[in-house]
Amino acid sequence: MYALMTLITAGVEAGADAMAKKIGEARRRRALGAAEPLVGNAPGAPREVTGQAVAGPAGPLTAPLSGRPCVWYSVTVSERYWAWRPGPLGPTRVVRDLKAAERTSGPLYVAGDTAAVRVDAHGAALEPAEPSFAEFEDSPYGPLAARLAALLGAPPRPRHRDRTIGFLVEERVVVAGEPLRVVGAARTELGDLVLGKTALLPLIISRRVPVSGPGD
Repeated sequence: MYALMTLITAGVEAGADAMAKKIGEARRRRALGAAEPLVGNAPGAPREVTGQAVAGPAGPLTAPLSGRPCVWYSVTVSERYWAWRPGPLGPTRVVRDLKAAERTSGPLYVAGDTAAVRVDAHGAALEPAEPSFAEFEDSPYGPLAARLAALLGAPPRPRHRDRTIGFLVEERVVVAGEPLRVVGAARTELGDLVLGKTALLPLIISRRVPVSGPGD
């Protein structure tokens, strides 16, 4: 009975993960296609700013895992676990990842051609997403687990119990002067223009910045 319930639960989780990814990608495409340039004090959604990353009031930063100098960083911890996927010949065992924890350095500041913004970057999609640091931890007592506990305040806990394989730890950084395109919902906060995400609108931080031609 326990094995049957485990199989059913894993199948439901796999289906929910796949549906969430499809919905997220559809929202991303709509946001990119509908975004208008953010000019002056013009809140709304979706808005877009293209410019360069700059240091915030705290000054330059040092990424905690790679030690790289930067102006913003994020550390994500993904729980890797096995699940069952339905198939024509019966259930197939697959490996999946689920975000278990995230820590960012705080806001990301971008000086754009049309506006300077503070980006509320929590939960943002950074594209392309190559990490500056990536390591897999399969032991709750390993050296990386100890560093995570110090960084996050507590070690990550496995949600899938005996189906948990371990945790993938990735760090991503944005360096000073890096060209960025940011798309999100615009608002004013304490006199600053802020780009962030809402329940229906994702926040996209892209390193793929369109190149304007002479006639643009």
